[in-house]
Amino acid sequence: MKQLKFFVLLTMAVLAGFTSCSDNVDWDPSGGGKVEMTSPDRAFILNEGSLNKNNSNIIYFDWASGKVNPTCLFAQQNGRQLGDTGNDIITVNGNKIVVAVNVSNYITLLNEYGMETDNISFAKKHPALGQVRSVDEENGILYVTSDGGYVSRIRIDGYKMQYMDSLKVGDRPEDVVAHDGKLYVTMQGQNYNDNRLAVVNPDFKTISYMTVMQDPNKLYESDDNIIVTGYGAASDNPWGIYSTSTVKYTQVGNASAIGVGNGVVYCANSVTDWATYATNTTLYSYDVKTGTENKNFFKNVPAEIATASVYSISVNPYDGRIYLATSDFKTDGKIYVFNAQGNYESEFSSYGINPHKIVFLK
Repeated sequence: MKQLKFFVLLTMAVLAGFTSCSDNVDWDPSGGGKVEMTSPDRAFILNEGSLNKNNSNIIYFDWASGKVNPTCLFAQQNGRQLGDTGNDIITVNGNKIVVAVNVSNYITLLNEYGMETDNISFAKKHPALGQVRSVDEENGILYVTSDGGYVSRIRIDGYKMQYMDSLKVGDRPEDVVAHDGKLYVTMQGQNYNDNRLAVVNPDFKTISYMTVMQDPNKLYESDDNIIVTGYGAASDNPWGIYSTSTVKYTQVGNASAIGVGNGVVYCANSVTDWATYATNTTLYSYDVKTGTENKNFFKNVPAEIATASVYSISVNPYDGRIYLATSDFKTDGKIYVFNAQGNYESEFSSYGINPHKIVFLK
């Protein structure tokens, strides 16, 4: 009986411990900051702003409810402006955000509420590398491109960052993706006439190059494929797929903006006649596994998108929603929301100029 009583008491203590742990992970709307967030379903829009205007910002919205906070989250939480020009944003381990700010030339580490915990000023500490452009992360290491020709490694230790080293990869590297220990970097060249994808081996020394399109731009990861976009020799926005398994690049189509999720590439091709400034935009999707293009994927598309410039496309990994962001390069952009099946749902202001990218937390 004594043994049974001890077992019961021990079980109750363990269960109480589980309850206590569960209570500790209850949602905290503010996280100690100045902005209350309605739920853990958070999304953050990085608006580039205008060059040399110091008007980049980060806008928070609840992606489950659609409720938007129209004021710059970074400024609210940190008491200063983000800088000039916000060029990239990523999430790390579901509880950190990293932003690369190009002209101000620094990277910042934020917690999941948008409060800055650390930053590294390349302008002050590493000016010879050039201005930062893009960032990616793998296994606790950040990889940052700088337009002086380098990719840098920065270790994340909790909510701090530690610069490690840099590698010269060529003229004017733009975007970077880390995949299975290797780095993939688009090389634009000083006169935007390079046409290569640099592949950096895990030793962070050996580099090989793959021909893609002239003036390659953005990179996206889909399984073992690297999706490459660029401006092209004819400025016709080619995009294609580099297979890491076959080590081959195949051009697929044309798109001025793409987003990737669940093995599907969501494409917008905005073509502007610079004599009249008239823009024509077409939308479609492409299934990477089957190689199938679907021109009818997006449904009930608002008419104004056909003549708007789609600036970016972001995909929510948690529910598959697709966010098309448009820009007139002068006023606040607009975000159009489509569900995972391609049906139009809603729209709202980006509350900033040139919405570059949206990242999601849960």
